[in-house]
Parts: sequence; structure tokens; C-alpha cells
Amino acid sequence: MQTYLVERMDGDDVISVRVVNAPSPFRAAAMMTDGRITFRTWEKDWIRVTDENRGQIYAYCFVPGSYSDTEASPVSRGRTAE
Repeated sequence: MQTYLVERMDGDDVISVRVVNAPSPFRAAAMMTDGRITFRTWEKDWIRVTDENRGQIYAYCFVPGSYSDTEASPVSRGRTAE
């Protein structure tokens, strides 16, 4: 498994950070957010996943209607297709 740096973003500000071992960047983001993400659609609240070994950044957002301030674990930018 690959190690990814997963950050929850509020615009350009990092809200929280976690290092996650996962088979793909999408799975790393899903593990951080209980699987309620999709590919980035320029939302203010989003997830940045960095593959530091390959120098790639992936961006995901929350599925509409699935996120609330009370249930999210706190975690920004770049656009690369997985």
C-alpha cells in the first residue's frame, strides 16, 4: 500500500491533516471522510491528497448533501485525474 498525506481544506486553508495508507488516492480520501467524496467540483470544502513519492496532488470534494459540520473529521488543491 501507498502512503498519502490527506488534508481537509477550507478554500486554501488546511483544517486538518492525516497520513493514510491506502491502495489509491481516492481510497485514502474516502477513508478520511467515511467514503462520502467525489472528484473535485470547485467547492470551498474539499480534500487534498498528496502522493509525495510521485509528486502528484489529487483533489476531491464531498458528495452533495453528505457532509455536515458535526460528522466530518477535519482535513486543499491541485487537480489531477486518478
